[in-house]
Amino acid sequence: MFVLTPGEENWKQTIFYGVFTSQWYTGAASSSAVCSFSMDQVENAFNGRYREVNRETQQWYTYNHPVPEPRPGACINNDARERNIASSLQMPDKVLNFMKDHFLMDTVIKSLPLLVKRNTRYTQIVVDRVKGPHKHYDVLFIGTDDGKIHKSINVDSQMYIIEEIQLFSESVQTIELDSQKGMLYVSSYSGVAQVPVANCSNYQNCGECILARDPYCAWTGKKCKDIRHVSPESHWQQDIVNADTNMICDVQPRRGKGGFECLRFILPPNTFKVLPCYLRSNLAKRLWVYNASANNSTYSSPDGGLVVVASVNGQETYECWSIENNFQQLLANYCVETEKSLEVLTTDRPKTPATLEKTYILPSNEHSAQTEVRTYWNELLIVCILLGATIISFSLFFIYWHRSSMKTFLKEGECSNMQQKKPRIVIPGESLPLNGSVVPASSSDHKGYQTLNDNYICSTPTHENPDNGKSFSEKRPLNLKESHVEISPSCPRPRVRLGSEIKDSIV
Repeated sequence: MFVLTPGEENWKQTIFYGVFTSQWYTGAASSSAVCSFSMDQVENAFNGRYREVNRETQQWYTYNHPVPEPRPGACINNDARERNIASSLQMPDKVLNFMKDHFLMDTVIKSLPLLVKRNTRYTQIVVDRVKGPHKHYDVLFIGTDDGKIHKSINVDSQMYIIEEIQLFSESVQTIELDSQKGMLYVSSYSGVAQVPVANCSNYQNCGECILARDPYCAWTGKKCKDIRHVSPESHWQQDIVNADTNMICDVQPRRGKGGFECLRFILPPNTFKVLPCYLRSNLAKRLWVYNASANNSTYSSPDGGLVVVASVNGQETYECWSIENNFQQLLANYCVETEKSLEVLTTDRPKTPATLEKTYILPSNEHSAQTEVRTYWNELLIVCILLGATIISFSLFFIYWHRSSMKTFLKEGECSNMQQKKPRIVIPGESLPLNGSVVPASSSDHKGYQTLNDNYICSTPTHENPDNGKSFSEKRPLNLKESHVEISPSCPRPRVRLGSEIKDSIV
């Protein structure tokens, strides 16, 4: 917020300038606005009603009850002095207590923004009132969050940004104005800069001086000068409102051939060159002028330059003009020439029919000269070797990384093959018992074979004797041959010989 006061006598003409940023409106993120408020609007608001807050609902309401005297927030006037109140320190307690609970006014000061800037965040503002040849103008110096200063002017409620200065890489924190010296003191987190409020020598001709709309500068007929410390004479001209160069300047375009030197470039054939063209005003338009025969060899660059491709047409001239409010100004003049090749330099010789030359290698005993041709066989061989080594290394690494899963896969395959191709092993039958009785068909109890492997608990069906196992003498053991157990190293499931038959154990 900046308060512009014309003087003590004209204090009612005081204007309040403020910068506002969009904090909640997501559709205009990082946008800023500059608004102004007059003293009359502020006085009407302070002479209106107050607002009070309901402490239970925490909502604000309009206060419609009587207001204590002297009026809270008002300046000390003659009525207050008659009550022996000469300063705010002598205010009654009821007035001070009223101000504690009613510090907000009910009237809203409405104002239209003077300047709205998108994708820019304003941080500080100062305003200087400048007296020109015809009227006064308010010049605004606004700081941004990226270290720039925008110099703006308010002309009939319309804002113009007439200059942009880059000072820092971080946000502008403070701006102080010294109107007497014509200096700005700008600070950031990294330093302080001193900047003049005007630099009229930067405008090189009448058109730039008038189109700048700078109230500090005027055209004297020969150059652009600062009018603050020198009384402007009758022939000093300035047009801040319309910036009409037709009435003040000679708007005939300068072609630049006599007064603007041509910058020459010599390019090899079929090469290109980017010709730059920098505008001196953001409101100006860029115009390139060249022969129509060069249309096929020119292209526009994103920054406004011109891409020229060298051709055999010889020399071409390219001019870049700036156009603003019917004022044309030559910014750049280029002369592009194609470098002469060897064929062009030997055109003085008589022309001979062109012949197609080919080289053949004929068989001969003599050593014939052969053209040495560069091949890439060695490079190709090296690349193939490196590629093969890379593939092998990657395969070995893949096998090593998945070695455990591959072992499991191979074991499962061997187990399935063993089950399909398992040979039948014929074991001779047991001899008859000593008592001569025939061994019954049912097998005996072989529970002793249940713990054949630590990893499996195998059980075999019980074979009961129909005579409860009393058909043979317990004192005379059977002449049984030794039983055999087959355990495959690849398949952990054992095979058990039970009597005269071989069966797989049940897990």
